[in-house]
Amino acid sequence: MKETLRITRRMMSSLQRFPFETRNGEFYWAQHPNAFYQQKRKGFQGVTFENQHKMPSLPVPELEETLRKYIETVRPYCRTKEQLEEQKKLCSEFAETKGSQLQSRLKEYAESSRNWLSQFWDNQAYLEYNDPVIPYVSYFYVHKPLTNSHNKIQTDPLIKSTAIIMAVIRFLEAVKDEALPADVAKDHPFCMNSFHMMFNNSRIPGEGRDSNVFYSLHEQNFITVALRGNFYTLQTHNENGEPLGPSAIWQQLYDIVNVRSASIQESTNSGIGTLTSLPRNEWFQSYKQLQSDMVSQQSLEAIQKSLFIVCLDLDTSPVTLEEKARYAWHGNGVNRFFDKPLQFFVAKNGVSAFLAEHSKMDGTPTLLLNDFVCRHIQNMDADKFIDQINQEPSSHAFENSHLPFLVTPAIRNQIQVAHSKFLAVTTEHDLKVWHYNKYGKATIKTLGFSPDAFIQQIIQLGVYKYLRQQLPTYEAASTRRFFKGRTETGRSVSVQSAKFVADWEDPDVTDQEKLASLRASAAAHSSYLKAASAGLGVDRHFFGLKNMLRSGEPIPELFENSLFKYSSTWLISTSQLSSEYFEGYGWSQVNDNGFGLAYMLNKDWLNINIVNKPAASGLSASRLHYYLSQAADEMHALLTKEQNSRSKL
Repeated sequence: MKETLRITRRMMSSLQRFPFETRNGEFYWAQHPNAFYQQKRKGFQGVTFENQHKMPSLPVPELEETLRKYIETVRPYCRTKEQLEEQKKLCSEFAETKGSQLQSRLKEYAESSRNWLSQFWDNQAYLEYNDPVIPYVSYFYVHKPLTNSHNKIQTDPLIKSTAIIMAVIRFLEAVKDEALPADVAKDHPFCMNSFHMMFNNSRIPGEGRDSNVFYSLHEQNFITVALRGNFYTLQTHNENGEPLGPSAIWQQLYDIVNVRSASIQESTNSGIGTLTSLPRNEWFQSYKQLQSDMVSQQSLEAIQKSLFIVCLDLDTSPVTLEEKARYAWHGNGVNRFFDKPLQFFVAKNGVSAFLAEHSKMDGTPTLLLNDFVCRHIQNMDADKFIDQINQEPSSHAFENSHLPFLVTPAIRNQIQVAHSKFLAVTTEHDLKVWHYNKYGKATIKTLGFSPDAFIQQIIQLGVYKYLRQQLPTYEAASTRRFFKGRTETGRSVSVQSAKFVADWEDPDVTDQEKLASLRASAAAHSSYLKAASAGLGVDRHFFGLKNMLRSGEPIPELFENSLFKYSSTWLISTSQLSSEYFEGYGWSQVNDNGFGLAYMLNKDWLNINIVNKPAASGLSASRLHYYLSQAADEMHALLTKEQNSRSKL
């Protein structure tokens, strides 16, 4: 950690440190504070963060209520009455002894913080997590191809890249002007803190704990372009801070591909980005070596300062949904810089995608960004955009430069080792895309269900059909109604879901009883998720209580109990982010013995990205794919049959 701080201080010697104006505990490096530039912007509105000062603090749930909920969530795993009674006894003893003391400490700690969970969670869930961010942490979106009317954009990778850059810069300008309206859902303002975390930043490897570095949105007006494992800068604004037009952006991309890259031997520093796919402690050792050379240090700093990255993958053309998902998720491991929070990819055939580093930012802001980018490009006048690209370039030449690295024999060896490890770990994973076209959320709503609760029932029934048992299932619940809120666990397995899957597979249970069980399970799921989004789930509370234990104190018996641990071993990990402009979204399984199921709920179709390690788990993504279809078909058929019967009556 000391070494990381020493390196960071050297990088920042020419800049000053300013706290973010919303007092989120982070800071950015700049010559001037944001206010210096905001007062000069004619379009500055100041609405994006207007609710931040009045966002409520994350609550500390009452201990008795958490223990009561916990007992309900473990009932489905208790095979005997004695097992359930043991859990009740452990909870009672915990409440009467160590639990009340830890609860008091947590409440006291929460009084000094607007979000008692934030630092614990960011550090322990992300920054102290040593496994490689790819494939284990970062998440991706695959953009839906543009319609035929925009074929000239879709099929040309440089034109498609230009369109993406222009759209992202448009979004960036709205962030600079704080013109994005603050999110509100059901009268609850949502925390907008993540929009500070998007641009001009990077994760940095550390010794035992990583860190993040942020730069001013107003001073670093360039992006990084990756091509065949080398990195280049591309200017996005002129000297007055005004966004460049399509012609200037395209010309720089053309120069990088056809002029600058031609003058660089591919072996010069190709593959430095591969080092970011290593376990974090190994990447840190390489990072220190790179930092010891001034040229390499300056190139790393340029990548970290840049607005975002565009990776040109002109040697690959993914076609199938699985090929596109793997392309977005990890690519070939060479033409990437996985520490950068925003990475856009464009392949030779125009397929585009996005990858997000997860340590400071969850999916909602990147979903909004990518949805905006895709929608903006689809809605633009394609012929007019091509004409703008073909305009005579400005007499002012915008300089884009290659970012060189000193690749010593030791660094070259580390790159080779990193790539071998990358190939080994990514090929351990199986990936299957469940793209279901029979119906989507529009139909689900007509059947009287919450679309999210309904697809969770498809997942529960599909897993049960496959394994004849339910597995502990996680769903991400957003807690953005609180200051710096991120996520809480939605526990999808319940007493009601256990009855539902058992009833459904029992030939002696009537159709009416099956549907009643389905509705009860969906209602229970929605109820728990609502409580979790209100900060009243059980898992983050237990996490906070554990962090109140002091050095040398014995661990409470409840926390050491095997069923307690099993109930939060996420063998099925799920999360939803949806856009009509995507055809893929995904990430890794959380536990190597289970599945990762990232899903989209769209108007007329459903999509689940199924990922697992078959050798480790003994499970098949293809078989789960089959059973998900069977579950979705059966549930729809029975509900439609009931609906038709009612309409006849």
